[in-house]
Amino acid sequence: MIAVAVTLNLVIALFCFYVAWRLWRLSQSLGAAADALINWDSQAHRILNPERIPPAILRGQTGTAGLRQRYGLLQLQLLRLEQLMAMVGYLPMVGRWLGVTQLRRPGRAGLKKRSVKKREDGLTLREKAFGTVADTHRKTKP
Repeated sequence: MIAVAVTLNLVIALFCFYVAWRLWRLSQSLGAAADALINWDSQAHRILNPERIPPAILRGQTGTAGLRQRYGLLQLQLLRLEQLMAMVGYLPMVGRWLGVTQLRRPGRAGLKKRSVKKREDGLTLREKAFGTVADTHRKTKP
């Protein structure tokens, strides 16, 4: 009976030592991570210190502010352009409502068709250079 109690206590003690060893390793790794975070924080504070902000960041901030202002102006211009286009879209409807007829544009009827000049042998320049359709069929047939 005493041997069982001693063995059981020994197993419990070994388990507790294992848990303690794992906790010790965990605390070491957490300590290393905390040290790295503190180091990164101090470097970031040193680089981005509000008293000595790098000039590039300041230029970026002023450029971004300018872009935001220009974007706002462009949005206003776009809104006015959309309103103008809507008004232009209503013009034909208003013209019909007022009874104004639309001006007719001259169609293609007013344009003259180019005439193809035939030479004295009865062929156009194209037919003379490349042959007629009948000539090409005669050449392809055996």
